Amino acid sequence: MTHLKHLIFGLVLAALAALAAPAFAQTAANVMPGITVGQGWTRVTREAGKSTPGFFTIHNDGLTPDTLVSTSCPVAHRTVLLDRTGKAIGAIRIKPGQTVTLAPDGAHLMLEQNRFRFYASGLIPCSIDFLGAGKMILYLHVEPDNAKTYHPAHRAIVKD
Repeated sequence: MTHLKHLIFGLVLAALAALAAPAFAQTAANVMPGITVGQGWTRVTREAGKSTPGFFTIHNDGLTPDTLVSTSCPVAHRTVLLDRTGKAIGAIRIKPGQTVTLAPDGAHLMLEQNRFRFYASGLIPCSIDFLGAGKMILYLHVEPDNAKTYHPAHRAIVKD
C-alpha cells in the first residue's frame, strides 16, 4: 500500500505542476524584456482646433527589433508621425538595446486639430501600436508652451 500511496501522490503532484505551467509561462512572459515607453509630453494650446506636437521615448530592452507602426490620441482628429522636417513617416524601427527619443528637434507626433484646449499639468491619453509589442497606452504630460523637454511632475495627487 505504501508504494500505491507514493504513486498516487506523485501523479497528483505531476497533475498540479502541469496545471501551473501555463500560469507560470504567462507570468514569465509578462516580465520578459521588451518595448517600454515613457516621458511623454506635449505643450499647452491656446484654443481648440489647433495642432501641437507630442514627444516621448521608446526603449527596446528585448532581443529582437520592433517597429512603431501607428499612434492615436482621441483628443485629436488625427495623429501623425513626422520626421524632423515635418514629413509624414509610416513607422519607426527600434533595434534591441536602442532608445529612440521623439523630441522637438527630431521625429515627433503631431496631434492635429485638437478637440479641446490643453492646459498645463494635464494628461493627454494616446494609444501607440508596435508590430511585436502590440498596443500600449501613453500619457502625454502638458508642459508650458515654451518647454523644450519633459519635466516630471512632482505634485501631490491629493491636497488637504
